[in-house]
Amino acid sequence: MSFRLGYLAAFVALSSGAQESATSEIEKITVTGTNQNRYVIESTKSLTGFPVDFLDLPRVVNIIPEQVILDQKITDLSEALRNSPGISLGDGFGGTNDDFLIRGFRRNTVYRNGFRRETNFKTNLSNLEYMQVVRGPASITYGQVEPGGLVDVVTKKPLVESRISGEARFGSYDDRFFLLDISQPISEKAGVRVVASTQDSESFRDFTDISRDTISISGGIDITDATSLDLSYEYRDESRPLDRGTITVPTADGREVINELLDIPLSRRFGEAFEVFESEFNFAEATLSHELNADWALKVSGAIESSSANDLQARPLAAAIFDADGAITEDGFIIFDNPADIASILGLATTTEIFDDPTDQVFLIRRTDGSQEQDVDVFYANALVTGQVELGNTNHRLAFGADYRDGETTRYFVSTDFTNGVSEDIGGDGALFNVSNPIYGNLDDSLSIEGATLLTSIEKNSGLFINDYMEITDNLNILVGVRYDSFEVDGESAENIEESQLSPQLAANYNLTGTASVFVSYSTAFEPNTTVNVLTGENVAFSPEESEQYEIGFKAEFFDGDLQASAAIYDIQKSNVLSTDDNDLPILIEGQSSQGGEISISGQPTDGMNIIAGYAYVDAEIGTGDNSSNRPRNVAESTFNLWASYEVQGGKFEGLGLGSGLFYVGDRYGNDSNTYKLDGYTVVDLSAWYTVNIPGLGASDRLRFQLALKNILDEEYYSASGGDLRISIGTPRTAFASVSFDF
Repeated sequence: MSFRLGYLAAFVALSSGAQESATSEIEKITVTGTNQNRYVIESTKSLTGFPVDFLDLPRVVNIIPEQVILDQKITDLSEALRNSPGISLGDGFGGTNDDFLIRGFRRNTVYRNGFRRETNFKTNLSNLEYMQVVRGPASITYGQVEPGGLVDVVTKKPLVESRISGEARFGSYDDRFFLLDISQPISEKAGVRVVASTQDSESFRDFTDISRDTISISGGIDITDATSLDLSYEYRDESRPLDRGTITVPTADGREVINELLDIPLSRRFGEAFEVFESEFNFAEATLSHELNADWALKVSGAIESSSANDLQARPLAAAIFDADGAITEDGFIIFDNPADIASILGLATTTEIFDDPTDQVFLIRRTDGSQEQDVDVFYANALVTGQVELGNTNHRLAFGADYRDGETTRYFVSTDFTNGVSEDIGGDGALFNVSNPIYGNLDDSLSIEGATLLTSIEKNSGLFINDYMEITDNLNILVGVRYDSFEVDGESAENIEESQLSPQLAANYNLTGTASVFVSYSTAFEPNTTVNVLTGENVAFSPEESEQYEIGFKAEFFDGDLQASAAIYDIQKSNVLSTDDNDLPILIEGQSSQGGEISISGQPTDGMNIIAGYAYVDAEIGTGDNSSNRPRNVAESTFNLWASYEVQGGKFEGLGLGSGLFYVGDRYGNDSNTYKLDGYTVVDLSAWYTVNIPGLGASDRLRFQLALKNILDEEYYSASGGDLRISIGTPRTAFASVSFDF
């Protein structure tokens, strides 16, 4: 902790000696209480390459700004995504990765400033300006993606004036979080911003410790009046448990979560204390922008991503169920007269026995495995030319883009044998794990890479695209685009494949009035299918995914544009769907479809009041033939989100604010064979704060005191399934208190 506090203090000292002149960067913040405008983003360029206003964009993009993150006291991407309708969560490799589903399709890749991050570690929200949830296929500008949509995190940039802000937060389970954000001009044409944070936390789960240190540095300089250079760098050092949650067992009524059958607390781990995911992440980015003339501009970007990680887990293979007087001891050793009986006893316990009595005993067959010395190195390059031309009576806004990504991943995969309930002293592989009376420390955690094979995967992606946004009349706009993708993967541990694809899009937008519009769109997506066999650690390649979406929608603005609303219905069809079986092994199913509708509302209906709300209905199906009506696991049919806050704008209570949120996720199947469900759940949060100006300092210099309560009804729920033996457990009631400053 001393190192973390030390580098925060160092940045404070650095800022005090910096100059206080202006720069010509992107944002100026003036604050009276909370800056309410930070809830509204008026335009986006994520789907076109150039900015398009909310009403004129013929697609749906939800924006979650930094102010929502601050008001709700969010430190995790999955929690932030509750503010966007139709998103369900995945297991996320035991809670160590970002993992979510949009419009019924799993999307565990997160973009950073338009670059597709190769590593899927937890996203750093301390350096977030806002995030975009792009709904539906977005291949045109983003490349190879799932058809449900994607999340693109936009990072903080230098401000036009000096600013120092920070926060100290303390919460349940010894959660401690510190943030420092410094933006400083260094001349009239240049500025720098440094954002650093540190977190040290335990959890409601046993032997859990989370540690994260981050630092982000960005700079901008106007080389000439027409040319600017932006630079940024982010470093993260993180350690968190690889927690596979709880398990399900077969009963006469189908599979059920074991915690609902036996008196097992939600805090109990079925793993080991050594289950830790450790990672380091580096991302450096440079963007050169140049205005060619009044109508045309060029932007060239490059980035380098480098990361390393190690993980070990106590992987469950199967649950073995015994009667109260079954042939097993309480500490997990099979009782046998003849060694040949062992396989028969375990086979019956894992394949034919069901949990049908409260006295039944449940044991796990486990092993230790994981990836060691996993290194990822990726180079990115993008080029974009945007401009506009008049052809006859039609104005064409054009974007020509090219991108390239070259990445290499190397790692060792190590494992022990699965336990078989026989003592190692007599040649066995160790005791089974008793979920009711656990004995920890029976699995080996000292695995060596000596003799292991170095697994290597090399991927190269390149793409070209063109978008033409045609302003046909004052009310009618048409968007036409096409992209060409080329993909290649090879390596010692993967099948060599090469694929290419054309991905078109066509959309039209019609402004009914100055505050309402309707749109229709057709878009496609393409993505290669490569994954990892969790038992062997080898990379596996399948035929690529291809998909298309038809969508129709309506948009409106209210209160002079301060409140935005959108509604859309869609139909997505995808072939060659990569999924996993109940043991988390990769399989290819023939197809997946999703039809549904969404409603989103966000903005500021009146001074001091902010609202984000949404509802989504998703009718998703997977496969063909006998299981064509099955729903994909973790996909809720209905979701609802509502966050509303109000801050007093004048009088003696000025600066007093109150916010409350309700987040509902419906029933979800826990596996693709639809043999059991995870019940729906509703989480209610409450937050209150008081913002005061600091006497003797400037009018916008302020302190903010805040108390946040999450899951105040203490709802017990299971947030996701990673398979029958990997059920994620939702966080119970927690409380956070914080003090923040903004000078």
